[in-house]
Amino acid sequence: MKTLGTVLHTSSHKNLIVRGDKNNTKNILLPRMNNVVLNRKMKKLGKVNDVFGPVDHPYFSVRLFSNVANEELLKLKHKHVYVR
Repeated sequence: MKTLGTVLHTSSHKNLIVRGDKNNTKNILLPRMNNVVLNRKMKKLGKVNDVFGPVDHPYFSVRLFSNVANEELLKLKHKHVYVR
């Protein structure tokens, strides 16, 4: 399990915006589209939908699964999320 980044924004439209952790290496491995995104307790939250921003500090759009409750979204803000 690898850290994807920190959740910046949540939306009622079942999307998350995640700020990737700063990577100072030249060989940067970005997660692939549709990689499953997990929380700290290994619960599947959604899939990587888009990657944007600078290469050394990217942002990710995550399309959440329908079983993720709005209360869970509020708890995710400023927390790390992960990919396999």
